[in-house]
Amino acid sequence: MNIATDTAIRVNPLFMRVDLLIEVSRLELAIASIRNQKAANEAEPLVAPLASRIARLNEALGRLTA
Repeated sequence: MNIATDTAIRVNPLFMRVDLLIEVSRLELAIASIRNQKAANEAEPLVAPLASRIARLNEALGRLTA
């Protein structure tokens, strides 16, 4: 592996953490928007996968800080 490729593969954990936090925020905004626009019974099937994604991102955040 050459030096340029080796450097490109390494990702600063701080940047990774910020990217994950941004994604969590985007998902939270999407959930809030869905809940404001849809009735509760229509919103829940749309919100459930987003909430699951947030949980996985939060787990990844926990592993980054560990």
